[in-house]
Amino acid sequence: MNILVLAAGYGNRMDDLTKNIPKPMLKINQKTLIDYAIEIAQKISHQRIFVNTHYQNQILESYIKENYTDIFISHEPNILGTGGAIKKIQNDDLLVLNTDNLWQKTFVNEIKESINFFNENKNVENLLLVNSNSEIFDLDMKNKNIINFPSVNHNTQFQGCHLIRNKSLNHYPDIFNIQDYWINCSIEGKLYGYETVSVNPHVGTKELYLKNQY
Repeated sequence: MNILVLAAGYGNRMDDLTKNIPKPMLKINQKTLIDYAIEIAQKISHQRIFVNTHYQNQILESYIKENYTDIFISHEPNILGTGGAIKKIQNDDLLVLNTDNLWQKTFVNEIKESINFFNENKNVENLLLVNSNSEIFDLDMKNKNIINFPSVNHNTQFQGCHLIRNKSLNHYPDIFNIQDYWINCSIEGKLYGYETVSVNPHVGTKELYLKNQY
């Protein structure tokens, strides 16, 4: 299994905070958001760890090269969208991590458990890690943990981490958003949720980022 850390976005929801630096280089508790994601990724059994880059890519790539020796850069001259970023590097089953979350160390074991579940259940094409005790819900998870997407009713929250089966995006264009795939995957009954306990605070907006400074 490979791992992809998503880090190519413009960070528009951060407003002026990302005027001169990419969002993954913002710090919380003296640690960059990209550090939180890579440190979690390194604790998971993997073949390769990729980080995709686009906006202010020179800053992010220089930082990664200076601090990590085993990370592969997937540079996007033209931004591909989340779906396109996954398709570009996917030649194996893939674990995808956002840099919009403040990853907790306790989440490592839950990711490992979700990988075991994913490997044992070949009918699951895309497994979204979710938390049903969150204060904010954005997904609808039905009986047997099937995700209904687009979600009209909301009873769980996406944790910014998911597993996707190899070759599942072969028939999609090179530039697209992963939500387009989720719609079709949901229709086919192959989009599932995996319940987690750890809460990884979402820090993808300026308000939430400043709220989580400590």
